[in-house]
Amino acid sequence: MKIANIVTKNKIDISEQFNIVESMDNIIHGLPTLIVGFDIVNNLYPDFDILDIKVEDNIYWTFKKNEKRDKYEEDLNWFVQKVYDDLVKNSSYIFVDVIQYSKLTLTKIIKKIISFDKIVTYHTSDMLYINGDNFIFGIDLKLMKYVGFDENKIINKIKKISIVFLSDNEIIIEYKKYVEDLGLPNKYIPYLYSITHDEKDITSSIHIPRES
Repeated sequence: MKIANIVTKNKIDISEQFNIVESMDNIIHGLPTLIVGFDIVNNLYPDFDILDIKVEDNIYWTFKKNEKRDKYEEDLNWFVQKVYDDLVKNSSYIFVDVIQYSKLTLTKIIKKIISFDKIVTYHTSDMLYINGDNFIFGIDLKLMKYVGFDENKIINKIKKISIVFLSDNEIIIEYKKYVEDLGLPNKYIPYLYSITHDEKDITSSIHIPRES
């Protein structure tokens, strides 16, 4: 799944999640787009403001590296950050407080998680981050153990309903770098994974079958 377009005639070292094309004719419409090169943007938008990175809604521009290297790198980094920041804004994080929440609230949360069509979970030593339908639920495993729940049983139950269960492996190293570079907390890892992989990618990566 692509998350943004970059229009450039030069080679660019960036994540495969970005749709790199040489012409606006090949962009994926609806995605944020960065045009690289004064000549390209000037041909497309002759009345554009050279001092403004924004050309129109969802369309941005910058110089080529050989035109203004510092400006190019600054604008490219800004664009990448903006794309991920905007993606994260579409998600809602809920910490599952088993001490403060009532039984009714906890029951509703459980029903909500079970209702997700595709669940992507990230497991750390202390936390489970469960993503589905643009929601991220955070479960503190130490807190669950403190109130009397079996930590391993919780993990196993979440595994059974997750189409992808992520832990500290090579895939997560990649996404840890994303969140670190972008200044985001680790709780967004399963969300970023789910939106940057289409259904085929997800089911062929770390697939944990549901119970029949």
